Amino acid sequence: MHRLSRLRLYALTSLLTTASLWNSGCSLFRPQDDAMAAYEMSRREINGEMVNNPESDDRLGLADFSPDNISSTFKKATGNGPNPTLAKREYAEAEAVYRQAAQLQGDQRAREFERSAAMFEAAASRWPDSTLRQDALYWAGQGFFFADQYPKANDTFELLIKEYPNSKYIDQIAARRFSVAMYWADLAELQPESFYYVNWSDEKRPWRDTYGNAIRIFDRIRFDDPRGKLADDATMAAGNAYFRAGKFMKADEFYTDLRKTFPNSEHQFLGHFLGVQAKLKSYQGPDYSEDALVEADKIIKQINRQFPHQAAKHRDYLGRAAAETRFLMAERRWKRAQYYRRLGQNRAAGMSYRQLLDEFADTPFAQQAQIELAQVATEPPKPPQRLSWLVNAFPSHEDTKPLIATAPANTRR
Repeated sequence: MHRLSRLRLYALTSLLTTASLWNSGCSLFRPQDDAMAAYEMSRREINGEMVNNPESDDRLGLADFSPDNISSTFKKATGNGPNPTLAKREYAEAEAVYRQAAQLQGDQRAREFERSAAMFEAAASRWPDSTLRQDALYWAGQGFFFADQYPKANDTFELLIKEYPNSKYIDQIAARRFSVAMYWADLAELQPESFYYVNWSDEKRPWRDTYGNAIRIFDRIRFDDPRGKLADDATMAAGNAYFRAGKFMKADEFYTDLRKTFPNSEHQFLGHFLGVQAKLKSYQGPDYSEDALVEADKIIKQINRQFPHQAAKHRDYLGRAAAETRFLMAERRWKRAQYYRRLGQNRAAGMSYRQLLDEFADTPFAQQAQIELAQVATEPPKPPQRLSWLVNAFPSHEDTKPLIATAPANTRR
């Protein structure tokens, strides 16, 4: 055997720590000169002497033992490397098993679909970067799906999309993954999991965090194919899943994305309608930002303009939501005016009361604001200055008058 071939094979066995081959007595692993040569190459590589020497790597064949190529190199050495002929034969066999599984029922059907999926995976590994691999991965995912092994199906589909971003199967894959995510989202709602729950037996659900994995798939569908047929459906489904879980801020993010990113979506009305509810439920009170209330008010007005027929069917709720929004916004003005009132800042309090009367005269706060406004008009605009002698000891920010008056610049003599 050629010296270089023995050297490369020895290096491979060293990297894989196959001690049994070393002790088997094969003459390929015995010569001390080969062992010393391999040791010297390993030492030089560790010391960085060969890192930037592609010529040496190519000459000695070390490129085959890089982390990215070690798996393929091992497959080649063991006879499991790329083999288009064998890949085609295994693909045809897997296809026959798949068709046969479709004719079966019950547990046997699931077992045969699982077997076909494993065979498709084997065929895919036989011919990397090929159309056959793309087809085999797709049908492997399908086999796992019909075998009710949804985590494996999703992992296989994700691998396909990663390797073939513009795959011809992208619409079908999105449909399968969407079904899996919907099943997991519903399952998580019906059977809530504790944070320490681990699934050891159910092959239909992930090993943990069923709810989180459902949301992740919805989000990946949007990311993998933003213009796909199910991108808006996935956005809506993710928002609904968060809404049902009581995570209204996250739900609001997805509803907002749906309204802005998919203007022609069939879910536009629901994106607006549920968006109003998410905004109101995510509002945290008068001590926090009022952005949610302002946006809710805008969405309600937009619903009445853009969806008049649907708005008529939900007139009662929209009316209550509009009244609630105005009440909460008026409450903020009232709280602010009362705050100034307690500080003795009657001028600022009066301005807040007037603003409340101008903008929210139809709310319960308006009548009380009118009474308070009449009272602050008779009181000092600012509280009395305490410790005025201490305040006067410091320089004033007001402009000081000159000691000697000067005549205006345009005075004539």
